[in-house]
Amino acid sequence: MENNRGWFPVARVEEVVPRHVVQAQILGQEVAVWRDDAGQVNAWENRCPHRGVRLSIGINDGKELRCQYHGWRYASGSGQCTYIPAHPGQKPANVIKTKPYGVTERYGFVWVNLGEDADVAEVPALGLNAFTTLRSIYVAAPAAAVTGRLEGQGFAPAGDYTLEGNGTTLLIQPMDGGQTIVHGLAAGEAEGAERLALLRRHNELLTEVRDAAEREAA
Repeated sequence: MENNRGWFPVARVEEVVPRHVVQAQILGQEVAVWRDDAGQVNAWENRCPHRGVRLSIGINDGKELRCQYHGWRYASGSGQCTYIPAHPGQKPANVIKTKPYGVTERYGFVWVNLGEDADVAEVPALGLNAFTTLRSIYVAAPAAAVTGRLEGQGFAPAGDYTLEGNGTTLLIQPMDGGQTIVHGLAAGEAEGAERLALLRRHNELLTEVRDAAEREAA
């Protein structure tokens, strides 16, 4: 089940807003996810190439991400360092850049791939023309244990880290060996009271699964 070249959802699209940085984690690797003012989403290894400080605590100015430690700046898209405050008149070497990961937006989520030369065509095809994004829930338990609990609730595997059941698709984000996030999509666009009822049922189900998986993992 461990596939570091796979595509994983890490956040809902509406959570990755301009002038903000989201910290995510996949298979033990921290990722800094941010959107520039033109709408482009970046997913980079969550460390500044200079001193290794987390870029997720940096400043998104809409065009570049600035490290909080020494103020080094990295351009959206390329990840190229554009400015070093200690040497303001010197152009940074081309080799000074962040490590980018594959990133795309699909089915209401931002997806990230840790592998090199990631192909967006390999993002899971969920077959949903219309959908409603559901609550994502954190579980302090391994992905395998969470998946097993979900299968016990009637969900069936539909691919790596994907389960389906009762008109709902669940997407598993393995943070590391003991932490997991479950993202959800329901077929169709629910609104008003229907949406509230759907969200309530989904929340109750995932809360039950979370509590049982965490008791087992404790």
